[in-house]
Amino acid sequence: MIFILYNIDTMKKLSLAACFCVLFCGSSWAQSTENGYKISAVAIEGLRNVKEKTVKGQIKSKAGKNYSEETVRSDIKNILGLNFFEDVEVAVDTATWRLTFQVKEKPYIKKITFKGNKKISVGKLREEMTFKEKDFFDRLELEESKRKIEILYADRGYSDHKLEVYPTIDESTNHMTITFLITEGNRITIGDVKLEGVNSYKPKKILKLMKTKAKKVFKDETLRTDIMEIEKFYKNNGYTEVKIGEPKVSYNEERTKMSITLAIEEGPKYKFGQVTFSGNSIYTEEDLRKALTFKPGQVYKEEAFQESRQAIIELYSDKGYLHCQVIPDFQPEPDKSVMNIAFSIEEGDIVYLGRVYVDGLGNTKEYVITRELTLKEGDVFAAPKIRRSIERIYNLGFIDSVEPEIQPTEKPDIMDLVLNVAEGKPGILSAGAGYSSIDQLVGTLQLQHINLLGRGQKLNLLWEFGARKQNYEIDWTEPWFRQKPVSLGVGVFNTERQRDYGSIYSAYKEGRKGGSLRVGPRFSDYLSMLFSYTYEEVSVYDLPRSTEGISLIPELPIETRDVTSSVSTQLVWDTRDNVFDASRGNRQSVSVQYAGGELGGNVNFIKPVLRSSWFFPTFW
Repeated sequence: MIFILYNIDTMKKLSLAACFCVLFCGSSWAQSTENGYKISAVAIEGLRNVKEKTVKGQIKSKAGKNYSEETVRSDIKNILGLNFFEDVEVAVDTATWRLTFQVKEKPYIKKITFKGNKKISVGKLREEMTFKEKDFFDRLELEESKRKIEILYADRGYSDHKLEVYPTIDESTNHMTITFLITEGNRITIGDVKLEGVNSYKPKKILKLMKTKAKKVFKDETLRTDIMEIEKFYKNNGYTEVKIGEPKVSYNEERTKMSITLAIEEGPKYKFGQVTFSGNSIYTEEDLRKALTFKPGQVYKEEAFQESRQAIIELYSDKGYLHCQVIPDFQPEPDKSVMNIAFSIEEGDIVYLGRVYVDGLGNTKEYVITRELTLKEGDVFAAPKIRRSIERIYNLGFIDSVEPEIQPTEKPDIMDLVLNVAEGKPGILSAGAGYSSIDQLVGTLQLQHINLLGRGQKLNLLWEFGARKQNYEIDWTEPWFRQKPVSLGVGVFNTERQRDYGSIYSAYKEGRKGGSLRVGPRFSDYLSMLFSYTYEEVSVYDLPRSTEGISLIPELPIETRDVTSSVSTQLVWDTRDNVFDASRGNRQSVSVQYAGGELGGNVNFIKPVLRSSWFFPTFW
């Protein structure tokens, strides 16, 4: 007989790593695994509130199949994965090869009750809980539910509340009843907020920075945020040494009002003084000074200092020095009210890109993301190329967010890049309909997909219909033909519509049909070309005629058919950060379209077009 034991607590602690105890009986175990004895039967024991078919639906060990220790291990993990059981044991009878899964169920939550709650309804309390009736008991979920209920009471001002939980189990059925006993206490609101030590500003100015105000419910998290805002205000106005003590809280006799007092030590006010650099060899001191967003003599601002420090770090990261550290040494001169800053720079070594990983993809192929990267494995890990790569990924149109994560490797000069992406909706199905006295019933049905088959291909299907118009369009684009930076596109269209002439309603029909073939090589991240060939046939027919057969439209005495066969070449320079909603960059294009001549058709022309657009961020 062989026993395999699993415990749910061990599974959690060891991340589903198993603990096996195997007892051997003679040499039958070794012989069975070698010869592949077939399982005669599979039984489930210990079930009380879980149906047997639910468990058997999770296991692959079946009667008539060969016994496999690996399969049994997987079965146990799958059973525990249901979150219905605390323990699972497997017994194998090596004489008959009968498998018995012995399970221990978690208590089944039959009822959840609340007692003592008057200010918050039962329905609201249930909304905060991470489990509900008819679930199987989980202690972690119980603790999380308690925490959420306590936060709910505290947010409504009942900070003195008490919450006790009493779970009881009916041993005969393994049903559990959970009772929440709540002592709500008084609702406590803020009576007043006092400030001590404020000399440089009117207390009202500081109090306006706070969301903790009189008559409101006290929230510790809000008060902590207020203290950070006050500290930020002072440090951005020259008071670099400001200190704010722990808040003092007192209550009235009824314990319904609380008073909060904050003690502030403002300290002296400083201006920026001299700035020096040491340890820099990649950049000159002049280059580093250009990165500073403040000048000596200006009132010290913490935000300006942090922006300047970050700008210096970015200068180095632009060249691949990701390990660069910029360490400030503040040297105050209180008698002159000046704060001197000495930046010590530890440049480190150049970092190169190791492996690239993409997490979060569902339908999209990984190469659709990685081919948009402007740096490859082995390149210098330059921050501008990472930023541009992220812009290119957003420009695909079906990625909602990209969060880069840099991970160290065994080699300090090599870093891996992990792109955590979230896919958006790549397809749009739109439909519309309307009615007018002239065009009568009209409608549109369009399907747009910008990530067809997860390969980044674009497909557009359009059907416009009505009593006087029928239009069909199909367009398909492959942005990376044969995985090269070359786009390939094909489009066809067929339109027929009724045209009016003067007072003649629906005088004649006009038909347009044709197609286009496009090829667009990309020479760099910003420079590309587009070559296209277009064939279009325009026909006019069903002209109104008199009884003598004469056309009633003098300009169109007979039915016509014009054919335009043209080629066009377009050169594009595009530096926009986002092609859908640009905030910076520009797009310049020049194109020439040539029709007729050697290309055939009866329409001849040369059409040059020059376009220029620029994008700037607005002041807001």
